[in-house]
This record gives sequence, structure tokens and C-alpha cells, in this order.
Amino acid sequence: MSLFRKISERLHEKRVEKASKQAKKSSHRTEYLLNDNTPFDVTEAFRNLKAALSVSVPRKEGGVTIMTTSAYPEDGKTTVTVNLALMFALSDAKVILIDADIRKGRVAKYFKCRTIPGLSDCLSGQNSLDEVIHHSHMNENLSYITCGTHSPKPYELLESEEMQNLIEELKTRYDYIIIDTPPILLISDALAISPFTDGVALVCRHQVSYVSDIARALNTLKFAKANILGVIVNDYKEPKQHKFYGGYKKYYYYNSYSYGSTNPEEKEEDPLEPSDEITKE
Repeated sequence: MSLFRKISERLHEKRVEKASKQAKKSSHRTEYLLNDNTPFDVTEAFRNLKAALSVSVPRKEGGVTIMTTSAYPEDGKTTVTVNLALMFALSDAKVILIDADIRKGRVAKYFKCRTIPGLSDCLSGQNSLDEVIHHSHMNENLSYITCGTHSPKPYELLESEEMQNLIEELKTRYDYIIIDTPPILLISDALAISPFTDGVALVCRHQVSYVSDIARALNTLKFAKANILGVIVNDYKEPKQHKFYGGYKKYYYYNSYSYGSTNPEEKEEDPLEPSDEITKE
């Protein structure tokens, strides 16, 4: 084994170890939904993202299925996915958001509801599709399916014929099916769903994600023959400049996310409550 390969593998092990420690240390994360008080530039960023994806995968009669994933935790993937689904709903499209992270899904927290019943319960035959579809109070066009009961074999559920049939059924009811999946370099669950989707968007985080990890994630998706729509750079902020001994010192600020607990009844730290009134585009 070459020295370069040994160093590369060691760096990879350290990143996985760091992500695991962050997950254990910070099981509480802030769930943020777009509302009337959201800064204009944030809302506009999601509007531009929605427009870009709409061009990449044009709206069709059978419904469009878009999957999101990330290389590792801490990239804000679920926050991006939930708000992207909401932005599509604000444009008068019928949208359903699916939490396909059966291990540690967090979509339920954004809507302040329980995770059960959800996707895994439907795929295992415990509940019907109609029983696991929830309707959002944020917008009448937005529905969602939570992750459901934790399963010892999530990959097998996601690659099953039942999952494919579920997506095909949802295509007859909705214009867009947005699927949130786990980090692709941590676990392989996303690869089970990619064959059923029209496109995949990879979420990374400014000043946090490694370029090498993004490249590895993209190569993994390419190997699975997924239709890669692009990379979403999350949490980008212009550097703030301060005078410092005749020059300028740059500061970068970003929030913290982790791959933590899914219990919506747990106490959150400084939660951002969503507004019940959102103006349509």
C-alpha cells in the first residue's frame, strides 16, 4: 500500500470519527422553516434553487422525483430539503416530502409531529399509504411522510419493490416527490433509492465540507448511475471584514448541525418556531 493511500485512508477515518463524536455531543439541532420573517436573501436563495432544479428536471404529468443527500452529517441537508419542498409548494405545485432516513430521520421535528407511523411502517405493511401521509399546516400544497419506526434493515426496505410501488403511486398524486436520504459516505441507504428517482442533488456546507469528500460522494453516485443534478452549497456567507492593524481580518460564521436524535418530543435549544402564515409566490 502506498504512503499516499495510507494517509488518505487515515484522514477518512478521522473525518468519520469526528462526525460520530459531533453526533453524540450535539443531539439537539435547530429546525428552521422559511416564514414571513425570513431574510430576503435566504428566501431568494431557495427560490433560485427551486428554479434551477425545475430547469434540470422539467415538470411532467407523471410527477418528478428528486433525492437529496450529502457526504457526511453536519451539512444542513435536511434543512435544505424541507425548505426546498416548501418552496415548490409555494409555487402552486403539489409536493410530498419523504423522510427516507429510517435510521435517524428528522423531518418530523420540522413539523412538530411524531415519527410514527411513517415510511418504514408503510413499506413493512403495518400501515397503508394514506395512513402515513401527513398534511402540513405551513401550506396546503405540501404533504410529508416521516421516517417511521426504526428498522434493523433499512437498506432492504428502501430497495424493495414496495418502495418502488410507493413512489409510482405518489407520482399519480403529486407534481414533485422530494426525498431526504442519509449521508452517502456514512451509510449506503441513498443508493437504494437513486434508481427510482429522476435526479439527485448533493448538499455540501461552505467552509465545512471537504472537496475530497464531495468528489468521493459524486463518484459514488456516478457509479450507481444516478442522474446528478448538481451540488448545493449550503450556509454560504460573505466574509465579514474588520480593520486589523491597517489591513482586514476575515471572519466566517456558520450554525451547527449534527446527526442526532429523532424524537420530536425532546426539548430543543432555542427553537425557531415556524410562522403559520406564509405568502404564496
